[in-house]
Formats: sequence, structure tokens, C-alpha cells
Amino acid sequence: MSQSQDDNAPSREIAHRVFATEFNDATHTFQESDEDRAPVYALLPTGAKANRVFIAGTLTETNNVGTEDEYWQGRIVDPTATVFTYAGQYQSEAAAFLRETEPPAFVAVVGKPRSYETDDGNLNVSLRPEHISVVDAQTRNRWVADTATQTLDRIEAFDDSNPYARMAREQYGGNIEQYRQHTIEALESLDSTTTEEKESETPTTAQSTDTAGESAEAAGTTINEEQPETTTTDTESVSPQSDSVSTDTDSDTDGLGEFNDNI
Repeated sequence: MSQSQDDNAPSREIAHRVFATEFNDATHTFQESDEDRAPVYALLPTGAKANRVFIAGTLTETNNVGTEDEYWQGRIVDPTATVFTYAGQYQSEAAAFLRETEPPAFVAVVGKPRSYETDDGNLNVSLRPEHISVVDAQTRNRWVADTATQTLDRIEAFDDSNPYARMAREQYGGNIEQYRQHTIEALESLDSTTTEEKESETPTTAQSTDTAGESAEAAGTTINEEQPETTTTDTESVSPQSDSVSTDTDSDTDGLGEFNDNI
């Protein structure tokens, strides 16, 4: 009987990797079934449906924006823009995380996109978190690279044979080259960050032989539904705190630890 119940249980939707700029533009939502509890999808401008998304970046700010009950807002910045995530009593673990985590910190979030209308009539998109955790810089950088790959793959598949591309063209106008440019800029920022990290690790000539030897030895190791208030998106440069969650590339081919497409 339990096996039958498992067979009939709905499978969990894949969490799509998406940059903040595209996520914030995914204002159109739809359902593909009239059944009760049918999943609600956000339409990505690059031609894909997303019931769940996977975003990583720097948690730069947290605020309790609730009036009576706690309702926590988290501001997460990736190389392209800002995403706002909101957690209340029905996302108790995520709310506790936002309450207790001290920004800035690298975080990874899996959750559901939610669009809402502001008082001035604009449509905004926020993220309702299912799981959120602090990650290290390596994990965040790998997310940027993987998200760039998936974004470019969606752009290359954007044609009339793709029903979601046709829908995106109707809803958003089909101008997807901006997302290619955002992806390139994200990869360039990743290269710049990597270069700066390498330069900061280079020992100076004033260092002693023992200190240089220690640095060389270290280099051989592995581097590690309430309506939200109206928000605006912007980007900023921060220096996040060190990681508290390590990645395990042996058990996870993505190198993203507990975060994967089906989390």
C-alpha cells in the first residue's frame, strides 16, 4: 500500500538555475492543468517553465518586515542583480535562518517564484524559500558557471519549436540577447574574482622562507502568501563571511553539496 502511495505521489519539480535579472523579469505565471493543487509555473524569458528555482549569491541584508507575526525579508545579490526572498510562519526554518544569519554571507536558496502586484501597479517577483543555507565561495562560483551554461542553453533553444519560447515571445517580446549579455558579464566578474583571489594569495618578497613554504603547502590543498513590500533591484559589491557548509564533489557531481536540481 505504501508503495502504491509513493507511485501516485507527484514528483518534485526540477529547480532551474537562473540569474537574478531573468528571475526578476519572469512575471508571467500559468498552470498546465485544472486539477487541484496543480503546480504554478513562472515563465522564464529565455523560454522555460519554472516551478522551482535555484539561486546563489551574497545575502547582504535581512529585515523583519512583518507587522504582527515575524515575516523575514532577505536581500540576495548575484553578479547580475538582486533577488528578494520572504519567509514567514509557513517557512519556519528559512525564517529562522534569516533571523539568525549575520550578513554578508554567501548563500544558496531553492524555492518557488512568486509574483505580486505593488501599490503602483507594477509586477514584482520574489522567492519563497524551501531551503536556504550558507555556502562557501567555491560553491557560489560554481553556481555562477553552471547557471551561465544553463542560461546559454536556453537561449540557443529559443525558437518556435519550443512552446515556452513561443509563450515568452508573446508575453515578453522575445528580446533575449540581454540575458546573453548578463551571462557574459557574470562570467567576467567570476574571472575577475578568481584573479583577485590568486593575486591575494601570492607571497611578497618580504616574507620569510618558512612563510613562503607554508603558503605553497596551503596552495596544494582544495580551496575551498502575504504581499511583500514594494522593492527595487540593484547590485552591490560585498565581502561575505567565510563558509559554514562544505561541498562534497564525490557524492555530488555538481559540487554543490546538498543543493542539486531535485532538492
